[in-house]
Amino acid sequence: MVWKSVLERDHFTVKLDEKDRTALLEVNDGGIAPAYVTVRLQEQEIDELIDALQQVRNALK
Repeated sequence: MVWKSVLERDHFTVKLDEKDRTALLEVNDGGIAPAYVTVRLQEQEIDELIDALQQVRNALK
């Protein structure tokens, strides 16, 4: 697998899987021994997530 890190923060990371042409969203709980959840997103799911996040951002303004 060829994963390219796109964004890294304390509690989440976004990576591009160039081979599978998907995004990986890795989220951790930030504890002393963090538990991780990785979500693999196809192109349509990425678009839906972007739309949802934009709705949240607009609601917070």
